[in-house]
Amino acid sequence: MDLRESPEIAEFRKSVRDWTLANWRKPAAKAHSYEGMEDDDDLRPWFKKLAEKGWLAYRWPQAYGGPGFSEPQQIVFIDELNRCGAPIPHGFGINMVGPLIYQFGTDAQKMRFLPKIAKDEERWCQGYSEPNAGSDLASLQTRAELVGDEFVLNGQKTWTSRANVAQWIFVLVRTDSHVQKQKGISFLLVDMQSKGLSIRPIRQIDGRASFYETFFEDVRVPKANIVGKINEGWTMAKALLEHERISTGTNINLQKVVAMVKSAAREYHMDGKPVLADAQFRERLVDLEMAADCIQYTRYRLATAVMQGKHPGPEASIFKLFQSELNQGLYELAMESMGPDAAAWYDKRLAEQMYDIPMFATIHRAMSIYSGSNEVQRNIIAKRVLGLPD
Repeated sequence: MDLRESPEIAEFRKSVRDWTLANWRKPAAKAHSYEGMEDDDDLRPWFKKLAEKGWLAYRWPQAYGGPGFSEPQQIVFIDELNRCGAPIPHGFGINMVGPLIYQFGTDAQKMRFLPKIAKDEERWCQGYSEPNAGSDLASLQTRAELVGDEFVLNGQKTWTSRANVAQWIFVLVRTDSHVQKQKGISFLLVDMQSKGLSIRPIRQIDGRASFYETFFEDVRVPKANIVGKINEGWTMAKALLEHERISTGTNINLQKVVAMVKSAAREYHMDGKPVLADAQFRERLVDLEMAADCIQYTRYRLATAVMQGKHPGPEASIFKLFQSELNQGLYELAMESMGPDAAAWYDKRLAEQMYDIPMFATIHRAMSIYSGSNEVQRNIIAKRVLGLPD
């Protein structure tokens, strides 16, 4: 990718920045930003403004309700929102199931679901993981039996983020138990108000419930709600996870995290001097900062590949693997600089940014697990990039 900006891209950058500065308003402050960070309701007014502008589904083609941004425009859009402190549009509908529907769905599915996602009128959650099928997702046991014009679902999903606010859930189900496990899976779109569907919160160590278990007891789903063909859902699953891995990485502002580490290292002292004055600390920080720059250029290479008409492939696994571990390394270094204060889970005498470091450090531990654990990503890289045997 040529990193020199054309006059058109420079003008686009200015238009995004001007519009964002005029329209983004940070929600009313809570005691600390960690509190309520899972509360999408605070961001709904912002998402509505983006939807009215036609920018909410910023990766989508115009034909499906997106702005039709080119890849350079998408990068500029993310960068400028980050620069202004505005949230990047996110969600299982915008970043995951929406692109899957316009890639594999029927015309009727596109007409029914895409406009509502692009306008933030319906929210989605994901039904992939199960108690005994996480990284080995193909071992899932939630079943769907085709009875006439309906599928009848029975089973359980876990770690269902935002199940409490979603109107729809996309679910991987087993529709054939007599074939290789990857070949007997289908991809269904399920109304969360369906009879027989229920959710139960999963309480975390901090007392909050960001995840839910989802139960299906004879839940009936119209046959028209299958995406792709029956028993070909594994193709859908892989495509959707590649979209998730890309969006997870590109939407995180690593340079902002680097700045946060530096701020903590200036704030805290060791042996009477700022932690940042320690040569060994600075060397470790520089290594991580250079890695963050490498991630940025990897992001540009992925964008270039998409511009050339390629779909995300094993590169998404490489990106997800290294980006997640780098992000964790940065937070760990920030916590080291804080010393005993890094254990201050609820000690609100700390400045907001310092208080947030241990909060977000614990949250980002999950980055190397969700979207396929990093062990799975290494297996994908070994097989599909290095050509090593199974």
